[in-house]
Formats: sequence, structure tokens, C-alpha cells
Amino acid sequence: MEIFLENLLLISLGGCFGSFASMLIYRLPNPDASTNILSPRSFCPSCKTSLSLSQLIPFFSYLANKGKCSKCNKQINGSYLLNEIFAAALLIYLINLLGLKNSMTWLVFSIAMILYVQALMDLKTLLLSQPLSFLLIIIGLGANLGFEIFTVPLNALLGLVFGYGLLFSINHLYKMLRSQDGIGSGDFLLLSSIGSILGASAIGPILLLGSSLTICIYVISKDPKTKELPLGFGLGFGAILYLLMLITLMQ
Repeated sequence: MEIFLENLLLISLGGCFGSFASMLIYRLPNPDASTNILSPRSFCPSCKTSLSLSQLIPFFSYLANKGKCSKCNKQINGSYLLNEIFAAALLIYLINLLGLKNSMTWLVFSIAMILYVQALMDLKTLLLSQPLSFLLIIIGLGANLGFEIFTVPLNALLGLVFGYGLLFSINHLYKMLRSQDGIGSGDFLLLSSIGSILGASAIGPILLLGSSLTICIYVISKDPKTKELPLGFGLGFGAILYLLMLITLMQ
């Protein structure tokens, strides 16, 4: 019974983090100046009706209302539930692997969730958050320069420079040939932040994995009008997979 209650609590906590991620994914790229991460309170994307406390309960509120707004009866995007499931599954995996009281658990979880928000934001809007990328750089350099948690300091610094410089150079060459940008500057910064965490040695595998994921999204969507690809989505998920494999092999 005690184990059941502990897992239920962890699932609920993970769901809360997933719900918070959904809020960031929706609000950070929102052009409406009246909507930010602090205000207004959570609302239905369709009718803008503020949600009650019971409607904010992770998992339960979505399932109880059958994925619809109780006010306007419009369908709520299933990604809200998926975000909660992802965060809960990730948290339980890391706690089982590293332990609840291990600071490494919460560090890896925080990095993975920031990458997840960036990935989903880019998939939905083709926009990335510079503040979140800078936050990852601060976390990466702090963890590696001070404690060598993921890699040695030199590798982290080279990853910071190489991650930005590689995509910048590719885009510069493309611009010389086609007179237009081929890669967004947000992608430069995101890969740079990933390099600061995982090191220059991880840039190649993550870029290969990220590019493959992005191409898969393009093929699956089958939209002939699509001209811009969400590279940030691939980079974010590629980095999450690489990070989880690294942590698992370290145990």
C-alpha cells in the first residue's frame, strides 16, 4: 500500500510538471502581450474561460471531461495529456534509476523538461525560447565547470562554441548559395546549450539523431506546403535521448 501511494504521489507530481510544461509551450511563443507565464490564470484555448481548481488536476481533469472544455464543449488538444504522461514517466524512471533524494535526479529531470518544452514549442510554432536556451547554458557550464557532472570543463566549453559555430557556418554557406537563411538562429543557440551540457563530443551524434527525427516528422506530416522544418524539435529530443542513455550507462 505504501509503495502504491508513493507511486501515485510521483505520478501526480510528474503530471503537475507536465501541466506546467504545457503552459510554457502555449504561452512563451504567444504574441499576445497580455498573456505571459504569470498571468492570466489558466483558461480554455477556445473560449478563454478561466479553469476552476478541479479542472487543473493533472490527468483527472482531461479524462473526466473526455478531453473537452466543460464550458464550450470544444475538444482540448491531446498534447496536454501527453505532456503530463511524458513528465510523469520521466520522473518515475529517473527516481527508480538514481533515487528520490539524489540531486542528480532533479538536475537531469530539469534539463530534460526544458529540452522537451523547447522541442514541442518548435514543433508547434517553429519558435524557440532564447531565455530557456541561456538557462540551459548556465546549468551546463555550472554543472561541468564546477563539478564535471556530465563531461570535463574543456569539452563543455568546446561544446558551447562548436554547437553554435557549426550551425552558424552551415547556415552562412546556405545563405551565400541561396540568399536566404536555412537554419534559424534559435537552433544555433539551442545546440550551443546542448553542447555546454553534454560536450563537443556529443554534438555529432545529437545532430545526426535530431536531423533524422526532424526528417521523420516532415515525412509523416506529408504536407507539401511545409518549407520550414522544426530542427529544434529533433535537437531537443535527440539531446533528451542522449542524456538518458548517458545517465543510464553511468550507473
